[in-house]
Amino acid sequence: MINAHTVQAGLYKLDDLCEALVVSGNKSETPIKLNIMQKTFQENPKDWQNARRPNYNVNQDFKYPYSECPFLGDYHLIRIPENEEFLHVDYWGEGRITDPLGISGFPDCYNVNHTYQLVSNGDVETIRRKIPNRIPVITYSNCRTGSYIKDNSVEIVTLMSAPINKSCATDITRMVHKKKGIVVLYGIDRNTEAAKNLEQKLTSEKLLYCSGFKLPKRLQGLTLYYHYLAYVNLTEFKETLFNAITSAEYDNAVNMFIELRITNNGYLIDIVVDWLLKGDNQKTMAFAYKLWVGGGQDIVVHWFPSEFQDILRSDNVTIVSHYYNQALKLDSNMTSNKDRLAWGDSNDKTSVRVTWKIIPQMENNHIFFKIKNMEHSMFLKLEDPVDSDGDRKGFGSEHSFENKHMWALEPVRYKDKILFFIINYDFQQGLKLAVQLDTYGDRLLYGHNANVVNNPDYFGWLIKAI
Repeated sequence: MINAHTVQAGLYKLDDLCEALVVSGNKSETPIKLNIMQKTFQENPKDWQNARRPNYNVNQDFKYPYSECPFLGDYHLIRIPENEEFLHVDYWGEGRITDPLGISGFPDCYNVNHTYQLVSNGDVETIRRKIPNRIPVITYSNCRTGSYIKDNSVEIVTLMSAPINKSCATDITRMVHKKKGIVVLYGIDRNTEAAKNLEQKLTSEKLLYCSGFKLPKRLQGLTLYYHYLAYVNLTEFKETLFNAITSAEYDNAVNMFIELRITNNGYLIDIVVDWLLKGDNQKTMAFAYKLWVGGGQDIVVHWFPSEFQDILRSDNVTIVSHYYNQALKLDSNMTSNKDRLAWGDSNDKTSVRVTWKIIPQMENNHIFFKIKNMEHSMFLKLEDPVDSDGDRKGFGSEHSFENKHMWALEPVRYKDKILFFIINYDFQQGLKLAVQLDTYGDRLLYGHNANVVNNPDYFGWLIKAI
């Protein structure tokens, strides 16, 4: 019997090639030699049998020459992958095709297709040849590749503008690796019945639609298609979500969060929110805001700490120094410029004097906040002059049109509390209270002339609804 590992298609008769791919395990425990011409064909097998061999000048010639054989799935075959090697399957694929309309297909994968399907497009060197590295199915509505491809084994499954019936969707879901796999559909709209057939099955196996997924290099360059849908494993989904947030691709990140909610994968939302609160992440509030205004208010309410909804709703809040436990207020007296100094109050944490409203504003994909005192209707700012330490005093002013009135909030979880670094946009100084007390036990507010995010205990602020 011909060795299936070394056989080269084209050197042997077709029935000998088919024999080489059948392994022991049938009833007689001996290889079966097929008389393929006795089969009943649904299409024209003669055209297929007489067609030129696959174009392996353009495509890689893989180990098993299934392309030269009709469907053998009723027998015990050598199944791929053998040794956990990387595997890419293009469902209904025909190999790499370069056509005046664009490039499609891949030169380095297995192609699942009808037993007697020939390459349907391309130049004269490609069209009407046998499909390279073809894994056959009996009919377009009876897609069974289990005798050829192992369950839960394929890292990449692709499909291009081809029908996806329930049989096809079942087979793709069967073969794709649930922990490492991805499925990419080219030129197919998500709202079509075809995509819905597959998405329903993939979602049940924790392979989720991922709007922000970036195609790996091997899947790029198909100029025939302008868009794609990607369904990825949970690990890939999480990494893509992290990257979307840190790259300020908030719309993609919002869609992915909503997808996690719809598919009941809230534990992944917990993981991402926990990561966002580990500190030194300047994108957290911007993402939370985009989620809030982009259809994910319920996610912010359910999965984010309550401080986020207090801020994003512009509720009345207190702003309290974590280290000194003093709430911000404005002075009763005005300066000659009609501003008011900002202080930390030694006692009051409930009155209108220490009540503020935080107002979000999104500009060029960056979020900033204005901080308004409700007693005096004044907006918090830092002054221009600096003291001998390079620090700036905090004031309240009636207008709020300058950058010195704009603030960034950077949340961090510290000792089971949610604290915020409050950093001035114009001067990049974080807020702090002075060490010295006045005669009332109050402390002046300053902008600190150095990094603050490495010390949440001293520079962190509690923001709570009042």
